Amino acid sequence: MKILFIQPESTMHERMGLMYLSSNLKAKNHEVHMVLADSFGPEGLVQEVERFCPDIIGYSVMTSELETVLAINRALKSNSKWKFLSVFGGPHPTFAPDEMIKREGVDAICVGEGDLAFPEFCNQVERGEDFWSTSNFLVNHEGKIFKNPIGPLVENLDDLLFPDREMMYGADPNLRENGRKMFFGSRGCPYLCTYCFNAEYNKMTKGQGDVMRHRSPENVIEEVLKVKERYPMNTVWVDDDTFLIKPKGWIAKFCGLLKEQVGLPFDINIRPDLVKDDVISDMKEGGLNSIWMGVECGDEQIAGKVLKRHTPNQRIHRAADVLKRHKVKFVTQNMMGLPVDQAFEADLKTLDFNIALGPTYAWSSILYPFPGTEVYRYALENGYLETKEVPILETTRVSSSLKFASKAEARRIENLHKLFGIIVNFPFLRKYCEILCELPLTKVYGVFYYLWYGYSLKIKLDSFVSIRKEMVGFIGIFFRMLRKT
Repeated sequence: MKILFIQPESTMHERMGLMYLSSNLKAKNHEVHMVLADSFGPEGLVQEVERFCPDIIGYSVMTSELETVLAINRALKSNSKWKFLSVFGGPHPTFAPDEMIKREGVDAICVGEGDLAFPEFCNQVERGEDFWSTSNFLVNHEGKIFKNPIGPLVENLDDLLFPDREMMYGADPNLRENGRKMFFGSRGCPYLCTYCFNAEYNKMTKGQGDVMRHRSPENVIEEVLKVKERYPMNTVWVDDDTFLIKPKGWIAKFCGLLKEQVGLPFDINIRPDLVKDDVISDMKEGGLNSIWMGVECGDEQIAGKVLKRHTPNQRIHRAADVLKRHKVKFVTQNMMGLPVDQAFEADLKTLDFNIALGPTYAWSSILYPFPGTEVYRYALENGYLETKEVPILETTRVSSSLKFASKAEARRIENLHKLFGIIVNFPFLRKYCEILCELPLTKVYGVFYYLWYGYSLKIKLDSFVSIRKEMVGFIGIFFRMLRKT
């Protein structure tokens, strides 16, 4: 079978789900190719599809990409020369499969993990068998919708083939040059954060396997070494939801192997309530470069009630102190524009809390109530959404879809979001904050936001493997994000 993956763009991030799928498909002797639609334009994309002539076209869809991807698929489906099955997977189809399967041009939906299910689906199509009965799939076949149960989760992650980076970097050569390469050491998260998919996903897959599953440190290091041998790399980015939830001895083993065999620094994500002085000390010795730490909201009451983030501010302060004491660079991750009364005032508390924490970089996003999440239901029930249908935004974390007290407050929130990281790093600006947020300069602030984000990511936190090569990709991302915003 010929399987073509189409994505609008990469935004300089490896699409790990597709990369894992590609490896598993190729192991079953299927031919796999990937293209980024924005790189070709409409006519070029048609020519590329005609050249490859796929049996199946697959799309991994985040909510922000939904309408773009559906439009691409409709355009391709309208060409009578091609007879392909369209398959949609990823976050949005997983949490809105019943709505997605009814969309024009959608043949099948893969819900949840596709490592085993998607290759089986392709095998059954190839053999002319009942592909519409594949586990994890909703299929619109001959006008009838078939809905199948979710199968078991992958139990032993070491059994999975390493993700197909060559396919990804072939689609986006700029991504190949990026020195910060992504890896996963685990799957799953046991926490109940209302804005995240994990809590709902755990309900969907209950009884199908453990919530938390871990690769062995040896298996991760083997992948890292293979990537280091073949591609430019200066930082190992382990993008687990929260790195510190590992079996006993896992972190020490990983750090030892990384230091001895790889010799590169690594970045991780954590929750502040799991930070321990001795663990951070050991990881620093093993090459820990930077940490991304969820803070979310500086108002403890709102954080607990609305977001189900129950870590006291004092505990977060202690975590930040530990990181600074061990000279570990850290990014605080914050959420703004929450569905609460006086939302802007709550955001100012988060701003002041971050100034007190003193991170290397204070990152923020505007809350987007993704359909299916608990915070979506909370916003709807409490009158912060106009309708049940949340507007689909191309940039779901830099604009708001909630209803606030006034348009002026909405503007203040969006302005503060753009200025947040700059003010945290230059606290003397705090006294001008309210004035700056009143001004109708959101687009101007947006330019500063992306410039500061890029500078913080590639200068303060990491470094370039090749400034000339990497800069091309980042400049492209800068202008694409400005256009979307």
